[in-house]
Amino acid sequence: MKNLGMNISLLLMFSFLASSCSVDDAEYITINGKVERSINQDGIENQLVKVMTRKTFGSGWFSYTRVLDSTVVRTDVNGLFSVNLLNDLNAYATVVYHGDDDYLGSGIFRNYPIDEPIIIKTDKFIKFKIFVNNTNPFDENDFIKIDFFAPPSSNVKRTNIENFGIENTHYPAEPLPGGGSIGPYEEASWTGTNVNSIVYYSAPESAQSFKIRWYKNKNGFQTDGFTDDIPYNINLVNSFSFEY
Repeated sequence: MKNLGMNISLLLMFSFLASSCSVDDAEYITINGKVERSINQDGIENQLVKVMTRKTFGSGWFSYTRVLDSTVVRTDVNGLFSVNLLNDLNAYATVVYHGDDDYLGSGIFRNYPIDEPIIIKTDKFIKFKIFVNNTNPFDENDFIKIDFFAPPSSNVKRTNIENFGIENTHYPAEPLPGGGSIGPYEEASWTGTNVNSIVYYSAPESAQSFKIRWYKNKNGFQTDGFTDDIPYNINLVNSFSFEY
């Protein structure tokens, strides 16, 4: 029994040493990158980026990808970041950038060569505050719906709706045949006379124009259209009054 205990102790010690050697011998690589505005290449500070090293094994139907190492890093005053991560033969770098309230993020995995600087391009958001008022009501069937139009981008975000009159339209969760459901959602539309609301939007600076797309039903007549271009200052929350 004494010899058995000694053998187990020796095995544990050798196992620990082998493990320590494998960690010490691991190869690391420094990955450098930058988050910058597409419009002028200015670096953006205080942005969170998830950086990973990954490697794909096998091929075809039998391939799979494994994360070797990962961390989350914050950009410096020049928009730069640098991380040391575990490397391996044929590994590559993957980043995920979600953006924030002021900058557009994709939130998807993007792959880069592991030994080249990573450049993440993004747009600053231009923010808008749209006042919606029914100034010439007809009856309780009055209907208005608005969307923010900023071509060619599809990345406009509606960030909030404030109602000082009737509530905007809310749709409850809807069950699907066979199971599951569509979650509840709301839209910037109102039915009634007392419409007095503010809708907040964020649109990427790369858009070519900024307008309100509207759909209206009043006194039995259905109409729709676009406003003129909305003037803006990129450093302000830009107010615009939509009356109908």
